[in-house]
Amino acid sequence: MANKPKEIDFAAEYEAQLSKLLSSIGQEVPLSHIYVRGAKPTLVAIEGDLATLKFPNGTIMTKVPIRYLCDDAGYWRN
Repeated sequence: MANKPKEIDFAAEYEAQLSKLLSSIGQEVPLSHIYVRGAKPTLVAIEGDLATLKFPNGTIMTKVPIRYLCDDAGYWRN
């Protein structure tokens, strides 16, 4: 994994990550182990800074902060 830069342009990074997430609607996304272990949910929608997810068993999870849409080795973990 590449080292994080010492100085980060958070506005630019936020826009890049948000556009990446928006393009993932309808696809499986990794979710932090804070929420669940096991099957990956499908990203249904993003409203502001919150996401709606649907799991393979039909369960729908709403109001998930988008910062948790990463695996636990993800960039925003720390």
